[in-house]
Amino acid sequence: MVPGIEDLRTPLSSMIRLEKEIRGRQSGFMTPAFVVDLPGGGEKRGVSTYETYDEAAGIAVYQARGLPGEKGKALYYYYDPKPSPTVELAGSETLE
Repeated sequence: MVPGIEDLRTPLSSMIRLEKEIRGRQSGFMTPAFVVDLPGGGEKRGVSTYETYDEAAGIAVYQARGLPGEKGKALYYYYDPKPSPTVELAGSETLE
């Protein structure tokens, strides 16, 4: 993980909710792909293709079955970003 970018990351639970809200509201080719870039060589995976996800702990487990050899059998752990302080902007709702 690159130091100093924690505040630019999005929790998996937020990505899942956003994906659910967007799907079905517009044509499929206009729907963005929500992906997670897995650390340790797991490459990019669809956000909702996790094996397990503990939202309270902020830990998701993925398996990259399409990769050859041991990489396809390995488990890859994705950790949600550390919580950031709530920000309130003038004239808008509270953002998390």
